[in-house]
Amino acid sequence: MSAGKLSFALDHDGNKVIEASELIRAYGDACNFDREERKGAPATPKPNDVTDDSLATIKKMQEQLTRQYVSQIEHLQQALDKAQEGQNRVTLLLEQRTGETSDWQTSLETMSQKIAKQTQAQIEEIQTHHNKELNQLKRALHNERQKSVWKRLFG
Repeated sequence: MSAGKLSFALDHDGNKVIEASELIRAYGDACNFDREERKGAPATPKPNDVTDDSLATIKKMQEQLTRQYVSQIEHLQQALDKAQEGQNRVTLLLEQRTGETSDWQTSLETMSQKIAKQTQAQIEEIQTHHNKELNQLKRALHNERQKSVWKRLFG
């Protein structure tokens, strides 16, 4: 301003005010009007400004977890199918031996019900665990999006 490169006007409080067109004329496209600087305060970035690297990392983690969840669900479905197959075999054995003591039939039915309940409990436990992990990732994504550009770049 003192060298005469920029012109300015005074506002009603006597502060120097420089128009944006003057800044563009003097400095070209290097001007960034999306942020505001104040004395003693760092520039404030846009709150939803997330780097491509962090988005790519989060997306990769989500895809990896999705594949892991699908794999575990398939594994549990196979385990459930095997348990049901075993239960069907037990039922067939019981039907074939109706003439024998009812103690065997009762114990086999109890055992097949117990296996089915255990399998179902394992499936529910894994689904609960996966839901917790998914919620943690969502919170991490939300927190990453809330970080300022400077914090993301320099830790």
